[in-house]
Amino acid sequence: FRHGSSCPGRPSMVPEVPMSRSFLAALVLLTASGTAVAEPSKEKGFYLVAAGGQSVYDESGTIGNFGDDTDNSRHFAAGYKFLKYFAVEARFADFGTFDTGFNNFDVDSHSIHAVGIVPFGPSGWEFFGQIGLGTVDRDFPGVGSIDDSAMAGGIGFRWDPMPQLAIAVQTDVYVWDDNNDWESAVGSNQFSFQFIF
Repeated sequence: FRHGSSCPGRPSMVPEVPMSRSFLAALVLLTASGTAVAEPSKEKGFYLVAAGGQSVYDESGTIGNFGDDTDNSRHFAAGYKFLKYFAVEARFADFGTFDTGFNNFDVDSHSIHAVGIVPFGPSGWEFFGQIGLGTVDRDFPGVGSIDDSAMAGGIGFRWDPMPQLAIAVQTDVYVWDDNNDWESAVGSNQFSFQFIF
């Protein structure tokens, strides 16, 4: 993550979640798999998601510029697809443990998301984007925890090998306010599986 300068005197967040080799490999594998027989996803229904990948934490504005850190991430979601273009889901995300040079701490979040979906015809491929609101919890072992209200956003591509199952690669970013500026963030690149009932 890096700061920009869209407004004089006020830092802005430009999310930059690094593309790991494993994430790029997953994207290539998913694209190659798309040449196989695929079917459009079910247009309505309850669904579950499990995802895992790499996360990065940007502590700027929180405890000083001690540096960023990365770890493994995982998230789980339950949602409802109201039509083929729109869904709402609740998420729990575990971003891992970070050390920015001051103290080790764990980061997780609970959030609600609105998901927009753009199917690519009957190909079995679809693009999706999400925006959400929730809380980010930073737990400092032996010290205590800090909860902050957060905004979230993300995009991804999904492939449906069958109507009930989807495989995706996605990038998500959570941003929150520590010192009257939206300047602390955690993000992740993930490989996910969705099962729709």
